[in-house]
Order: sequence, then structure tokens, then C-alpha cells
Amino acid sequence: MFDDAVEMMNRTMPAATGHFFPAACKWNIEAYKAIARFQVELLTFYGRRLQLYQAFLDDLVESVELHDTFEVVADFTQNAIAEGPRESARLARIISRMGSSTTKVMRELADDTIEDMGAQTCS
Repeated sequence: MFDDAVEMMNRTMPAATGHFFPAACKWNIEAYKAIARFQVELLTFYGRRLQLYQAFLDDLVESVELHDTFEVVADFTQNAIAEGPRESARLARIISRMGSSTTKVMRELADDTIEDMGAQTCS
């Protein structure tokens, strides 16, 4: 048997250990890109909602004079409810892209490991 755990690791998994660190770094970069994109989309959504809220308040002030306050509130609420699913779908697409990029990185790691193991058995 092996007396040294590191030696055992190097003999049993030499190909996988050589590619693990670069793959982990690449995965982290992909994750940070996805998180940054997610935050940009979320802040854009909040900015757009605040602009709509400001317009709603302006319309609400004008509606007091015209006696159609209920219609103004109903329109604002209807638009806010309709926009929610669209924004959720946009954020779900970002998350799914992160999953597919993770799959791509792990697939590359597996392919490189298999190639290295094949090269070691041939030599």
C-alpha cells in the first residue's frame, strides 16, 4: 500500500488534479459574469419600475382634478403585474445560461482528464 496520501493521490488521479484548478478558476469567472449580468438586469428593472412609479404619481395628482383616480391606479397595477412574469423569465434565462456554462466547463474538464489518462496508459 501507499504510505503517503499525496503519493496515492498522484498515482490514482494524476490527470484530474492537473486540470482541476484552471477549471475551478474558469467556473468562478463564469459564475461572476452571470451574477454581474443578473445584477445589471435587476437594477435596470428597478430603475424602470421607479420611473413608472414616478409617472404614476404624476398621473395620480392629475387624476384628482379629473376624478379618474381609480382608473389610474388600476392601469398602474395591471402594468406592474404584467411586467413581473416577463422580468422573471429574463432572470431565469440568465440563471439557465450560468447552468449551461457550468456544464460546458465541467465537460471540458472531463474531456481533458480522459485525454490525459489515455496518454498515460499509452506511454
